[in-house]
Amino acid sequence: MLKIKDKNSFIQICKVVSWLDDKRWNTEGNYNFINFFREDLSNCEKILTHWICYITDRQMPFEVVWDKGGYIFSELVFEYTRRKISPQQVIENHYEEYPDKNKVRFRFKSSDNTTFASRYITDDYQNILNTLEVLNYYQRNIINFIVNIINRFIDKEDLLIRIACSLHLLTYQLDSKKANPKETLRILNNEQEFEKRVKLFKRNATSGKKRLWCCIRDYKKGLYHKVFTEAIKEVAGREASKFISIWDNLPMEQIELPGDVWNNSPLFKNNLFAKILDIDSIPKTWGMPEIIRDIYKQLKNSGEINDFYPEQFDITFDFVPRMCSKKLCNVCPFGQKSVELVCIPSEDKYCPVALLSCGYTTKCVGKEGDCIIREGIGKGICKGRFGNGKLK
Repeated sequence: MLKIKDKNSFIQICKVVSWLDDKRWNTEGNYNFINFFREDLSNCEKILTHWICYITDRQMPFEVVWDKGGYIFSELVFEYTRRKISPQQVIENHYEEYPDKNKVRFRFKSSDNTTFASRYITDDYQNILNTLEVLNYYQRNIINFIVNIINRFIDKEDLLIRIACSLHLLTYQLDSKKANPKETLRILNNEQEFEKRVKLFKRNATSGKKRLWCCIRDYKKGLYHKVFTEAIKEVAGREASKFISIWDNLPMEQIELPGDVWNNSPLFKNNLFAKILDIDSIPKTWGMPEIIRDIYKQLKNSGEINDFYPEQFDITFDFVPRMCSKKLCNVCPFGQKSVELVCIPSEDKYCPVALLSCGYTTKCVGKEGDCIIREGIGKGICKGRFGNGKLK
């Protein structure tokens, strides 16, 4: 357990992070849209496409994944759900090898020859194949799969964790990087084996599961929450409202922060937490997901961070490259004079703080509206070297 040197400063950070996260998800213009290959896909097909896109979303621009990958995978999903061909054949229809400087490489392709090569394409192929093979036993529908898990564990307090564990098994339960759907199904359908996996999953929930938590987060808030709930209506019939209510009431605090290069950046972590933690005492194996989860556990019963949960620190995906990497400390919400330098309250304008720090478009509440940023929450917490508030 980490020693917290300045609890109040961390609470202020949480309030700013929650404020930015709210701006991120409550304006449609801030979302990442998939380039579906046709407009009449079912909501269930859109969610499976979204899931497959995230399988391939590693160490490459997400815009490429969402644009080219989404186009190809939505066609793949369309064929998978509507045509009586095997999962293996479906993926083979959209996968090819090609020569590149005397080497054989692989890529995904659409019927109109749009191509997309993910960074870890051979692993991604196996993950997608495992997913399609297992879903073959759930009417080829990822929402059916999730509803089945909800039904099985409807009375469990850790239901969201069990859904997350099941989804991880669906796609990432590989044997020597080979798809093994029989093993996946064996674990899912054996109560004792599944309970063992849930225990293991809880011990390692913050490690190596970035894409899993991103998907679950997306299905809980923002644009894809609407798609997800509409997808439940497509499969659950008269019971849809029950399952939507259960889903919407699953606790956000059980979602882990997706760890990535941005929230683990020393420029962000070491400077922002300098007053709060003894940086040198943090275990070397810990990234931001472990750090934030540990602090959250210590403070969650205090009643002072009720609106905050660890996943909200994912705003660093937008914040760190715009602010920390460019050393814009003098206009940072955690700097000494950021509000005075950039905030010009006006109800008919966008908030300059949210726009500058994260690229989020959200309307300003105006001079008379309540705004924690204008009130100075979080001001001066970061020790960033360039945050003295002087224009340069």
